[in-house]
Amino acid sequence: MAGAAVTSALRVRCPAKINLGLWILGRRPDGYHEIDTILQTVAHEDELLLARSPSGLSIDVRGLPIPGPGPNIVERAWSLLETEGHLPRGAGIRVRLTKRIPAGGGLGGGSSDAAGFLAGVNRLFRLELSEDTQEGLCSRLGADVTFLLRGGTARATGRGDRVRHLCPISPTWIVLATPPVAISTTWAYEQVRNRLTPKGSGANLLSAAIARDDLDGVVEAMRNDFEDVVLPRYPEIDELKRLLRSNGAVGAQLSGSGSTVFGIARSREEANRAAKAVDRSIAAIRVVRTLERGVTVAQVS
Repeated sequence: MAGAAVTSALRVRCPAKINLGLWILGRRPDGYHEIDTILQTVAHEDELLLARSPSGLSIDVRGLPIPGPGPNIVERAWSLLETEGHLPRGAGIRVRLTKRIPAGGGLGGGSSDAAGFLAGVNRLFRLELSEDTQEGLCSRLGADVTFLLRGGTARATGRGDRVRHLCPISPTWIVLATPPVAISTTWAYEQVRNRLTPKGSGANLLSAAIARDDLDGVVEAMRNDFEDVVLPRYPEIDELKRLLRSNGAVGAQLSGSGSTVFGIARSREEANRAAKAVDRSIAAIRVVRTLERGVTVAQVS
């Protein structure tokens, strides 16, 4: 491990993700589910400001709330670094987290915050952690965390922690529509276990459409197995899909276990038209572009 040399304060940008495809293939011996998913980062981001402090971790959360009791994922990441002996003796950090990605929205905001925090701490304290070490830490924090270190377009298998990066999708306009409901991933997987029969993965077809830059093929191959359990329980989410598709989006789908629906548009104008069709009283709306990167760390000037 490197010594206690440090840099000055850092700003970390932590992008959201969408699932262009998500297939649930069965239950694993370790209790998790085997999945096959195509992930894509988009330009909707949380922000971390990191600076040294005398000792320990202090965190100030601004913006959208983080629900639930217990430590959030940034606190868990700091504890993991301490437990694994990666931090200099007496290391302390002050964190300001600005939440813009809604919790329980299927956009991976917490996972992105964890990836960004690990990358930021690695640079702040000059830990010089190898890529394999960083990915191993990410895997222990959550399924999407490993992907969000590098972001872009990728296929993830296993429980979502085995990541293979793909040729990036062409820059594409995306509409994010998040209704005022948070869906527990644990709840969603319980419903899947009780109600779904795995039908196999269409990820090869979707990957091939991405590789040949075929937007119509991408839309045709999109699939999210969570829709079979989430949409009957939350008809307002199904209505968001309908609104986006009938007002300019060529395709619309639930992201992750929800509750966000994303729409794919051929142009910024069509994306804006689809966004305007959704009443802001039923969903928060954002028009974004796809990204070819994951978390980024920069020194505060």
